[in-house]
Amino acid sequence: EVANIILATGYDLFDARRIPQYGYGRLANLFTSLEFERLTNAAGPTNGAIVLRDGQTTPKTVGIIHCVGSRDRNYNNYCSAICCMQSLKFAHLVHERTGATVYNFYIDMRTPAKAYDEFYQRVLEEGTLFVRGRVAEVTDAARKPTEEGRLIIQVEDTLAGKQRRIPVDMVILSAGMEPRKDAKATAHKFGISCSADGWFTEKHPKLDPVATMTEGIYIAGCVTGPKDIPASVSQGAAAA
Repeated sequence: EVANIILATGYDLFDARRIPQYGYGRLANLFTSLEFERLTNAAGPTNGAIVLRDGQTTPKTVGIIHCVGSRDRNYNNYCSAICCMQSLKFAHLVHERTGATVYNFYIDMRTPAKAYDEFYQRVLEEGTLFVRGRVAEVTDAARKPTEEGRLIIQVEDTLAGKQRRIPVDMVILSAGMEPRKDAKATAHKFGISCSADGWFTEKHPKLDPVATMTEGIYIAGCVTGPKDIPASVSQGAAAA
């Protein structure tokens, strides 16, 4: 018997295989955001070296695709909150460690928190190339000699108003956040409610964001919806 329970069961990463036209799991040098995070970690399999799947080749061109599984009516309508900033961080790390050319394919740039936009400006100054438009396809079917043996990103550049094919060596998919698969069963077990998207519902989003309508049951972190580490930490402290 306990006085209170805090539910902080986190989230599931969107399975990029659900978007077959991106080729994840079929084409070799596609990485999810979590895979790339692991790759850049000093304690990771390559001691932090950014290399292709062969474990040796350093990429010369890298494409980072935002909003994979987010802001998409076919999968999840909502914004996953972390994708823009994590993609900017990846672009910075690739520049810093390999000197490669980096393309960021985005729908809208969302950098609202403290010092976020300044970091965006810094990444721009480092030479990252930004293409505004949702990526239609990632393929290895070459149409010309310069595309042989590379991944080709097919995208509509909405600022230039034209279709583009951009060959790259590595693609990073900034996968979105989803509620845990057992979120509704967990909510039922603890007598709390879920939103239509499957996130746990708080008592009041502004006045009581860590309490639920069931006395003694508190929620923190990504169980209430997508958020970054600082927001999750502050919610955890509030719930505790």
